[in-house]
Amino acid sequence: RQLLGLLALPWAVLCLPPARELLTARSPTGYDRRGACRLLDLDGLSAFVGRLRPILRSRRVRSELSASDLARLDGALLTAEDYLRANPRAAKEETDRRRDAADALITSVIRPGHPLHPAFFPDRALLHR
Repeated sequence: RQLLGLLALPWAVLCLPPARELLTARSPTGYDRRGACRLLDLDGLSAFVGRLRPILRSRRVRSELSASDLARLDGALLTAEDYLRANPRAAKEETDRRRDAADALITSVIRPGHPLHPAFFPDRALLHR
């Protein structure tokens, strides 16, 4: 086991993003829902919706938010999902604009100090600490 671990060590360099980009000259890719190979956009609209959908479905969120706030947030995510389905090759600027609009809506509903703030904004919660 130790020998195998040592033999794998040179490949560990490829786990570092700068080394991977220099040595492979490839951009990270992934597949969309239609099976087309796309550039991986970890901070794009689809990642944003994918991260927030399970949070909105959680029992805790449904009990802490008012029905009207929950409907507004759910509607914003449904609109984003519909847009992504209808425009699988949408321009990054447009998806970023839509992500920012959804983020602004969530920020207006769940302000800092709200009990759900760390669930929706884990990065911001860490900055506040």
